[in-house]
Amino acid sequence: MKKVIISLCTIAVLACSISSCKKKSNGNTNNNNNNTGDGTITIEVPITKNKTITDSIPVIPIPVPYPGIPGLMQDTFATKVDEMLNTYAAGVTKDKIIKIWPTSFQAVIDDASGQTFDFIDDSVFVYLDKYNGTSPRLVAYAKGIPKGAKTINFTVITDDVKDLFYNEFLQFNLSFGIPANSTLKKNSMFITNLKFNIKAYTP
Repeated sequence: MKKVIISLCTIAVLACSISSCKKKSNGNTNNNNNNTGDGTITIEVPITKNKTITDSIPVIPIPVPYPGIPGLMQDTFATKVDEMLNTYAAGVTKDKIIKIWPTSFQAVIDDASGQTFDFIDDSVFVYLDKYNGTSPRLVAYAKGIPKGAKTINFTVITDDVKDLFYNEFLQFNLSFGIPANSTLKKNSMFITNLKFNIKAYTP
């Protein structure tokens, strides 16, 4: 049982790695700004991150259904809001924000590794909250993930989440169950592509 718990902890670390678990966001930028001519601007914020798993993870012999074991099946990464705005939406401050909504979320495994998303039991849920908050908000999910999948395109909930951006830190939670006999291959590369739209008053 001790070996099983260790393996579960390692899977949980992977979940955090897929989300690029860190306090400061250092994703790639490619801003697409659209000045609407009415004194507002809409900014597309694309964030792409990747993580390579350097060690293989042994088979987990028992299933762990969502939400699984608290602290193991749900992992968190946080990003500082002001730094994110400076990086992806230069000149836009919190007081100028009118609306923020997610537009797409995708997770991909590099084909060269031979790894699949079979370590996820059917569904994944992505939540957004203020750091250490107690009211997580569902922003994306994927259900019915087929066996052998190497790409997950999430259904995005496009509700306005600007109120969460008024906090110093944002927190994302990635939650999923783990089926029996799950494993991960050495040198598997995981890539995530996340996009938000920010509508704000023109700086």
